[in-house]
Parts: sequence; C-alpha cells; structure tokens
Amino acid sequence: MNEKSIWSVPYIDQPMQFWEKLNENFGDYIDEVYLPLPLSEVSSGRPEQPDRFVTEFLEKTPFKISFLINPVFFEKPVDEISGSVINRLKEVFYRNHDHVQSVTVSNLMLGEHIKKQIPEIQLNASVVMDIFKPAQLCYINDVFDVLVPSSRITRDIVSLQNLKNNFNGQIKLIVNEGCLPHCVFRVQHFYEMAGETAYPKSLCTSILDKDPWLRLTGSWILPQHIKMYDGIYDKLKLSGRVTLQDPDHYTDVLAAYIFRKPRRPHKIGGGPVCARLSMHIDDDFFNTILRCDKNCNVCTICREKYEIHLNHLSYSKD
Repeated sequence: MNEKSIWSVPYIDQPMQFWEKLNENFGDYIDEVYLPLPLSEVSSGRPEQPDRFVTEFLEKTPFKISFLINPVFFEKPVDEISGSVINRLKEVFYRNHDHVQSVTVSNLMLGEHIKKQIPEIQLNASVVMDIFKPAQLCYINDVFDVLVPSSRITRDIVSLQNLKNNFNGQIKLIVNEGCLPHCVFRVQHFYEMAGETAYPKSLCTSILDKDPWLRLTGSWILPQHIKMYDGIYDKLKLSGRVTLQDPDHYTDVLAAYIFRKPRRPHKIGGGPVCARLSMHIDDDFFNTILRCDKNCNVCTICREKYEIHLNHLSYSKD
C-alpha cells in the first residue's frame, strides 16, 4: 500500500486548471508544492523560471506551499541579508498562512533567524547543506524539522539509516535527482545554476562521455525501487523545476513515482546523468549498489553492467 501526503512536487508555470486537475488526480498524495520565494533578493539556487501564473497560484492553490531560499552561496554575510529576506517571508507567510507550510534553506544561520522570528513555519534543511553523517546533526537537530540528506548517500542505505536513527525530525529523499554523488564539478555547477544561465551546461559531460558507466552511480531512485527505502524516509521529493516543465511529462513522471510504475532512468525527468540512460535496472543490481562499499575506482560492478547493456544494444541492432 502506498503512503499518502508525502510528496513534495515542483511548481511549474501553468494556469490554475493544471493545478486543479493535479489536485483532483493526486491531491491525496501531495504534501506541498515548492517554489522560489517571490521577489526575494536571495536566489533559490536554480535558474529563474517562468512566473506568469505565480500570483494566481499563491492566491488560489489547493496545495500547501514550500518556499526555497537555498542557493549554494550567499553574496553577502547572512546577518546582512537575513532581515530583508525574513521580512519578505513574513509578508508572504502571514498573507497566505493557510497555505504556506515550510521553507527550505541552505544556511544554518538563516534557519536559526527564521525559526526565531517565524516559529510557526516548518524548516527544511536543503540537500545543498550536504548532510551525510550523524556528526553533522549536532548543528541542525534543534533547528530543522525536515532533512533532505546529501545526494552523495542516496545510494548508501546504511548511511541513510544512520541519519534516520539520529535526526530528531523527518527525512525527505529526492528521488529523481541524477547528480554523480562524488562529482568534482558539483560546487561549480550549483554556482552556475544560481546565476542567470537559463540551463547551465553540465560540467560532468566530458566525464560521462569518457566513462558512461558512471551514470549508473548517479543519485537517482527509480519508482519501482522506492520499496527498498521503506522505513528510512518520511517524505519524498520530486525534482524537476527545469526538466519537468512540460505538464504532460510532469504528470506522467509524478504518477509513475506515486504508484511505483516501472521506469527506466531516461524517463524520470532527471538531469544529464540519467537523461541518456535507457537501460533496464533490475532489483538485484540496484539492491547491490545500495549496499556496496562505493569504491568505484576499483569496483567493476557498474562497469560490467553497462558493458552488458552495450552488448545487448549491439546484438539487437545486428
């Protein structure tokens, strides 16, 4: 049986008819819709998105709302910008208090300021905070209500369980984020995404072209494999403010995840790591890499799996 009301889903700029239909079909499963804090001087950590219908959405939405204030860096010290950011958040929160449920931040100090001044709002620790081990929880346990663990441990079931056992709040997993967990370009990529580039070039392209088997190590979870995380997460998050802008694709991917319909990586609305990976991922393989030692430099499991896929493609063409 599927749990209900656990899904955080991205805002895409569609008229209210889209959201009303989404509520009709999936309202029981959706916990909140997340979007950048409107008119904030602080970036949400992603490129600017169309916002023709944002005002209407905020006024009429049938869903709870979560605001994003989670860039990988701040242009000024947090103490200098927190006042204006919190004033804007207060303005939107108290005007729409029946709808606004949470805010996601990437900075502990900003989280502390928000908790002190708007204690009614739920605080989410962003994946950008890169929380991946229990030792880090001593900083955030008394501040944040929800933790989105670092993508570096999305495929590490033991590390996720350790966080679950030691965090005072709830665990939320991003399911279709495709980042390479140990990517050496990650900080630069986040920097570009927080800027003005409409769709930042994936800096890992050269690596993936050279070693395409690395796509199998990406931090994505297919709908049919969520069952392997049962008991570890409290909530689930669908990413895709850029990749799911087509409303039909958005609805198809969301339905697949809610009802755990089998999908291949290139069909989950993820980023460049999984966009070209059309291979079947069986349960045994996925279960193995959830519990492997992550020594990809010497391990051959993913390399061999990808070679089998290539050989199958070659055989099929013949």
